[in-house]
Amino acid sequence: MKRNTIKWRILKYYIIAIVSLITIATLIFNIAVKIYIEKDTLAQLERIAARIEDTALRRGPDFFSEPKRNFPPPSFNNEEDKLFRYNSILDHSLREPLSVLNADFVLLDKEMNIINLKSEEMPSPSEALLSRITEGINKSKNLSEDTYLDFSIAGTEYIAIIKPVYDKNSFGLGWIGIYSSLNKLNELKMAINIILLIILLLSALIIVLLSSILSKKISAPFSSLNEHIRAVAERNFNAKLQVPVDDELQELVNNINTMTDKLESYDKAQKTFLQNASHEFRTPIMSIQSYAEGIKYDVMDRNAAVEVIVDESKRLTSLVEDLLYLSRLDSIEENYRFSNLDFDEFIKGCIERMNGIALKNNVKLTINSVDEKITVYADEEKLSRAVNNIISNCLRYAKAMVQIDMTVTEDNRIRLNISDDGQGFDPNELPSIFERFYKGKKGNFGLGLAISKNIIEKHNGHISAANADVGAMFTIELPIIQVTGDKR
Repeated sequence: MKRNTIKWRILKYYIIAIVSLITIATLIFNIAVKIYIEKDTLAQLERIAARIEDTALRRGPDFFSEPKRNFPPPSFNNEEDKLFRYNSILDHSLREPLSVLNADFVLLDKEMNIINLKSEEMPSPSEALLSRITEGINKSKNLSEDTYLDFSIAGTEYIAIIKPVYDKNSFGLGWIGIYSSLNKLNELKMAINIILLIILLLSALIIVLLSSILSKKISAPFSSLNEHIRAVAERNFNAKLQVPVDDELQELVNNINTMTDKLESYDKAQKTFLQNASHEFRTPIMSIQSYAEGIKYDVMDRNAAVEVIVDESKRLTSLVEDLLYLSRLDSIEENYRFSNLDFDEFIKGCIERMNGIALKNNVKLTINSVDEKITVYADEEKLSRAVNNIISNCLRYAKAMVQIDMTVTEDNRIRLNISDDGQGFDPNELPSIFERFYKGKKGNFGLGLAISKNIIEKHNGHISAANADVGAMFTIELPIIQVTGDKR
């Protein structure tokens, strides 16, 4: 599995989380169990010690009639020995039900000597254990209070309670020591830890499997996206992306499909542009070449040939200038010099510049303006070129009239309708007339409309074309900065 994939990252974070949770859970559980077991063990030992103390003091006079500094070792014969019976009674009191402690006791006289109540066949406390108990008594600051000890002998942990009883009896008993090894408790803790570890490992395995499935489910759409984008990079725009995804990725899929459609349209437009541009450049170049060869070989009139060459050169120059101008408009380096512009005066200036062409074509150019003074924020030179291109296009196809109507929309925009009384657009041409070098059935729209669209959109405006009741109509909308009173 690659380390830079989403799948690996998800799996890595899950593994880190699982290990952290297992570590934290184990530590907390062990600390909690240790505290609980220590408290419970101590409580059990205290209960056992209380019972031993009560039994030892209550039954002691029955077996020891007079005080003795040192108890003689018991002698066992066929008759019931008193000391043996006393040991049995104490041993019986030692066994508390439901206890996991392997507790035992030791009796000390007032001189801290062991009172041996057991036979040679019965195990006695080791010297090391007795030494620890006597050390604990000697280190105790208050001999009249219980002493709690925990120590380790030969790797075995012990816990003990030493209860002073020398002032509670008259038959020579000094201290009662109750002790227990913690082996069983440690074994219990180990068993619990093993069970806990097994549970955590199984949980970790389940989580890893689920995270793997989840990561595959998350990464699968991205794999499909990569394949689709790779196909788009190879100019394969036919296949649409159909991936079952959650709502969070559905918008991404939709946007990629939209992007693919736009790239396909752009690719087709570029191909059309190159084809039309090459055709537009080829025609004047071939004319210039043909007439130049005619002059060279004296096969045509020089004056007529020169006129054609000059006209075609001007046409070629105009095409190159328009193409360079449009290229500058597309680049981020082209600077716009925006300023507040009186729109009514601006339109009148455009009409004055186009009146010469209108008179030449015998077309009447009229305007219906608004009563208010409209101010827009625009680059006068570029916006003038955009509007003049539209008016020029209408003059080219108009029969007798081009009408300009100005209105203010409800959303505070100025709407400019420029219409002619020509034959209008072919319905199939409408979606493409603003494309560069698009050639319709009725002529060549060239670059003028594409330049106008680019400029108007840079002014946060909108331009569209449609067929009016008679002829064609272009609609331009621009945002208004200010509307003042009657301009008269």
